[in-house]
Amino acid sequence: MRLIIMRANRNKLLVSLLFFILLFSSPLAHSVPSGVGDIGDDGCLCHGAKSQSTSVIIDGIPQEWAANNSYEMSIIINSSIEISDEENARIGGFRLTVNEGTVIFADNDSAQVINEGYTHTSSGNQYRQWNFSWTAPSSNDSVVNFVVHGNAVNSNEQSTGDAWNYYSTAVAGEGYTGVIGESPNYSDEIQNSEIALLLFAVISLVGLFYYSTK
Repeated sequence: MRLIIMRANRNKLLVSLLFFILLFSSPLAHSVPSGVGDIGDDGCLCHGAKSQSTSVIIDGIPQEWAANNSYEMSIIINSSIEISDEENARIGGFRLTVNEGTVIFADNDSAQVINEGYTHTSSGNQYRQWNFSWTAPSSNDSVVNFVVHGNAVNSNEQSTGDAWNYYSTAVAGEGYTGVIGESPNYSDEIQNSEIALLLFAVISLVGLFYYSTK
């Protein structure tokens, strides 16, 4: 009887540990068709490394901007990932950050604000181009950074087989007299914290397997 209770408690412990491993590993395993927050500021890492098969641009950015002026722009994803013929298929997504000015998307149903950045919605996941207007700040003596991560999706409802890339640029106002720094450069490598998390998950699973066979 005591042996049965010990085995039952051990099984409960194994299930609990497996639950926590899956819980903490979930950001690396799942895509986010309904939009992505600041976890996407370093890239679409749940879809693997960035890929040269996909390019992302922001069309319409001026070489120099004037205070309070509005500019029509578009996020455009070009990719060798084929677009599905299925109705309402998920084919793309984005995460846009702009450090100054006001962004308004032409289709309010296709974009939203999460963690001080702009991203697609569930319905906005059905496109690879999103149009918006950017209104410059009231003072023209600063530099504005535009950064967008775009993901071409293959519609298989998984994070596998997709391909992402990013685009970044810095644009000065007419009154800026300083030197524009380099645009952010995002590595295609997984971050150290994510490597540590993956190692923890692997070691834990190996330990669970060993413990369950004892």
